[in-house]
Amino acid sequence: MKFDKETIIGIVICMVLPLAWPMISQSMGWTPAPESAAEETSAPAPESDAEETPAPAPQANAAEDIIVADEPDAAEKCDDFDFSNEFITLTVSGENGAIKSIRFLKHLNNDRESQITIDNAGLFALDIPDTRVVRVTAITRTGENEVTVETLLSKGGALLRLTRIYTIDTDYSVKCQYSLQNLSMVPVTLTGVTVQGVSLAPWHIISGDNLRSVAYRLDYMTDDGDHEDIDGDEDDEDFYPEEAIRVRWCSVSNRYFCSILKPEENGTFQLYLVNPREEIEDARGKKHYILTAGATMPEFRLLQKESKSFEFSCYTGPKSSDALAAFVKGGEDVVHLAWGPLNLLARFLMWVLNLLYAICHSYGLSIILLTLLVRTAFYPLTSKGNESMRKMQKVQPKFKELKEKYKDNPQLLNQKMTELYRQEGINPLAGCLPILLQIPIFFALYAMLDNAIALRHESFLWAKNLAAADTVFSIPLGFTLPLFDINAIPINPLVLAMTALMIVQQRMTPMSGDPVQKKMMMMMPVIMLLFLYSLPSGLTLYWTVSNIFSIVQLYIQKKRRESQTADETQSK
Repeated sequence: MKFDKETIIGIVICMVLPLAWPMISQSMGWTPAPESAAEETSAPAPESDAEETPAPAPQANAAEDIIVADEPDAAEKCDDFDFSNEFITLTVSGENGAIKSIRFLKHLNNDRESQITIDNAGLFALDIPDTRVVRVTAITRTGENEVTVETLLSKGGALLRLTRIYTIDTDYSVKCQYSLQNLSMVPVTLTGVTVQGVSLAPWHIISGDNLRSVAYRLDYMTDDGDHEDIDGDEDDEDFYPEEAIRVRWCSVSNRYFCSILKPEENGTFQLYLVNPREEIEDARGKKHYILTAGATMPEFRLLQKESKSFEFSCYTGPKSSDALAAFVKGGEDVVHLAWGPLNLLARFLMWVLNLLYAICHSYGLSIILLTLLVRTAFYPLTSKGNESMRKMQKVQPKFKELKEKYKDNPQLLNQKMTELYRQEGINPLAGCLPILLQIPIFFALYAMLDNAIALRHESFLWAKNLAAADTVFSIPLGFTLPLFDINAIPINPLVLAMTALMIVQQRMTPMSGDPVQKKMMMMMPVIMLLFLYSLPSGLTLYWTVSNIFSIVQLYIQKKRRESQTADETQSK
């Protein structure tokens, strides 16, 4: 064969054409391009740079010139990740990168077998309207109490990278640093972005405690420094503010725990409330709301490869005035012990109780000491009141004579009774004044002891829990009372002792000769027993010690009067 120039060119074309044909066919659009290696792998990248997208290989969209993310396979999702300190364990969701649950290592459920856990917490969830989570690409421990979470988001075909760095700052305080980067080739405008705080249910649903009343609230401090609080049971009209509010922090709380969200230092944000509120049923089938509060970010625009960073912190744990005040200015206002001025008194009594506990290391002994301090402070006033009541009892026969003699002339009767009071040295208000002054103290103590989480699961003598009734055993009835849903009678020694001591005190206390008043006073211990039978043992301990103090005081006064009478008799 003759190898002329035309033959050689033909041979070369025949050899090169099969090799170059796939490239020519793809460039002409006759055959589809092969999938890249990035699209075939399903393992999440542990770390990623801003310049490299740890997502499925993007495809160019000729019409919009933006990056479009492929749907991930199920195998590409990260597993949930736990990190903790000695107080809390946080679980990061492998599905959306938020903190999905918080477990409290030093607080047990009512069964005392499992730890208190807030499930479906949703803490630090970032919600961007019309945006979906493509996948969580990496959850990496980057410090002793620090975790970095990388998440890819898709918005209308545009791709965003969300980086969250979680850091446990203190016992129950967690900080989240956000960084949101636009990986698309065109600007992206983000409107209505919200940062979520913890979703919190009423305490008895979380813990299984048997509470006599339910308390949960929304609190926030406005940009002007005003504190506002709203009952969690309010209807929508009273619960949701009519206008957008800028706040320094917001909080949701139940009887013992709270979750308070704040922005970076000295910042403010627009209050965000989940609407409608999610409902949950307790063990008795009664519905309650789950409260969720957070922040709405102002609208912002991200250019190609541009990032925006911001930061929030959240305290989620027991309602401690000191811890909350240290976390944010005004945070101690979340601790609701009583209403109005009584709240300040209850907080002071709580401070005294904690001071006594620091000395004796027993809340049972601290309650006893606090009771003795309060009763000692009122001792002089109570003594005068008891003496005035004794004098009133002594002159009852004279009062009866005056009433009979001047029954047709009320004006003259009042004049004669006033003269009799003056002659006998009796102040009619002296007997009531000690009781009136002690009522606020009692209500403040009641509120303080009923809301003090420090008493929960604290034992004293036979009481295993000072925040619950001191039931030692129950007597089964063999049937259920339909109205009260009771099938057994619990035996609570402290409330029984309290009632018995009330009867003894009543017999020792001077009373007027009015038979109706006497009957009412005799019925009072029985009524108190029925209404207060399930009272927390911390409260019944206070009341029992207070009754013992009153009995001793009445006995001392009686002996003192007998001694004075004997001395007067001898002198005559």
